[in-house]
Amino acid sequence: MAIGDLIGWFTGKEANRRKYPRKRKPYRASISYDAGLTQKPAIGLDISGGGLCLLLPDPAAKEEFEVRASIEERTIRMRAKYVWQDSVTHQGKSAFRYGMRFTGISADDWDAIVRYANDKPVTEANKAQEELVTIRMTPDDANRLIPKNLQDRLLIMLVERRRLAPVTPSVTPLVQYFYSGVVRHQGKPMHRLTIQSKVVGPEGAELYETRFVFDDTGETVQMLN
Repeated sequence: MAIGDLIGWFTGKEANRRKYPRKRKPYRASISYDAGLTQKPAIGLDISGGGLCLLLPDPAAKEEFEVRASIEERTIRMRAKYVWQDSVTHQGKSAFRYGMRFTGISADDWDAIVRYANDKPVTEANKAQEELVTIRMTPDDANRLIPKNLQDRLLIMLVERRRLAPVTPSVTPLVQYFYSGVVRHQGKPMHRLTIQSKVVGPEGAELYETRFVFDDTGETVQMLN
């Protein structure tokens, strides 16, 4: 499902690469191509809120795979996709280096990485969820990353709250999407999305800003305001 690519899109944006610094310090890691059943050795070279750099003894068998990283006393599990690669010499042997971006990671693990990269304790509770960067999505981003059935459901909720005119196939809804990454909501990792909507009436236009959270499946959706 496209929802799984939202984190990769979000953490790969230029604004987030500036916000989340990269920690250049080696760490123990492993990779898996079969959902964790078989682990292969790797060396982590750096890591940030946007992704990581890995050193592998053999060429990667897939473009996207699972990574486990040992950061201080915590084992962090994530999915990542490489965006660049090259060959280097490590301890006198050929090795393969991959620059990767996250495509899937839990809220707690992502928070831990951001704290680690900012030289803060990995186990510290997240106190800044409401300060997450919010990134405006283009219509193409929204259509590519948010399944249509989920978009339809969100728009219907807005219509029911009279924050949007009834949606028809011949008229483009007056909405704009802003994505804020994964947050912790009622004990579960949820995607946070803000929709700005407009209702045009005889006396002018009314603007609304509505926050939603939803899970990876798009089945659990909640309007926050």
